[in-house]
Amino acid sequence: MHVESHRHPHGRHCLQVLGFMLMLAAQAGIAQAVEFDEKAKAPLMKDAGTLRSQAQSFSARFAALQDAGTEQLITDRALASERFDLAWQIQQAIDLHRPLGDVSAIGFVSRGDGSYDIDFNSFPQWERVDRKLAALLPTYDRETLAQILMNRGFSTDETAQLESYLAGRDPGAEARRKKLPVALSFGKVVGKYDKLRRPVPDAVVLSYIYQRERAGAEATREWTADLLNSIGAHGARILLSAMSEGTSTAVWAPSDQPAGIADILAAVRRPDFEQQAAAQAAGATP
Repeated sequence: MHVESHRHPHGRHCLQVLGFMLMLAAQAGIAQAVEFDEKAKAPLMKDAGTLRSQAQSFSARFAALQDAGTEQLITDRALASERFDLAWQIQQAIDLHRPLGDVSAIGFVSRGDGSYDIDFNSFPQWERVDRKLAALLPTYDRETLAQILMNRGFSTDETAQLESYLAGRDPGAEARRKKLPVALSFGKVVGKYDKLRRPVPDAVVLSYIYQRERAGAEATREWTADLLNSIGAHGARILLSAMSEGTSTAVWAPSDQPAGIADILAAVRRPDFEQQAAAQAAGATP
């Protein structure tokens, strides 16, 4: 479980609720989306030494790409995928209480209770900047945000493009829509096991959680990459610079995954699971 803290001097929270038409749009797009693949296993740490080596290699590639600009770290799909898989393995090791050894060199400082502190300012390779932008930008007062960026050099056209983009695309909705076909197809897999009167292996459920969250992460990356593209390289540099102000930290701690597996299976076996999943993907309150 990642508990992140971003201290930034600007913005206030606002909520957006999606309507029934969005639910229909989500259902219409299911056929073109990626579904759950039972044969694809979630990555797990082989041993602490291998994980540290992989993390160091990733960090080196991240640093090299960072020199080309922060926006490259978002638009590079392969790098984002590698970071997601490494972070997943670290989280699974934490959940299973597997010893990681001294991982302070790659940014994880043990708190002595099975959890780890991480300072994104010092180890930016672990921060999901795309997720940060997707979480914070829609909550800001638009006029205040525009003024902040224009003071930094944003042009009138860049401001208009940003406003249009934020008004027209909801990152949370896009992530939910991309997760939906994974959930619905997983429900069919559970039904297959139930029909055969066989228990659903924990590894299959874990693979579902992994594929669902990775689908959501990719949707968020795509939303942010499209945002940066819409405002151009000049605007992207200003926006990313403004959003990098302040401190950004996280605590990576054990999650409640064992209980979560039972809850997921119980939810999938409900007779109205598909309707509930579609409604939640559309942002409706269950």
